[in-house]
Amino acid sequence: MIRNFNIELEDNLYQKLKELCKGEESTMREYILQTLKEKLNQNDLNKLSKEKTSLENYLNKGQGGSRNYGVKGQGW
Repeated sequence: MIRNFNIELEDNLYQKLKELCKGEESTMREYILQTLKEKLNQNDLNKLSKEKTSLENYLNKGQGGSRNYGVKGQGW
């Protein structure tokens, strides 16, 4: 489903975008859409990376060689 969303741009930002896209409004729309998609995908990847790091840090906090069969489920 496609949703319509209008944004307001500062004049200097609009002029840069217009210059980059050679005044083609359809190209401007495509550029904005592509940039948003890339940024959102990057944020998703960063979030996954942080979650993985948190889990790794948690699991690495345990003492090495410990015979604690506790919450982390080590020793299986």
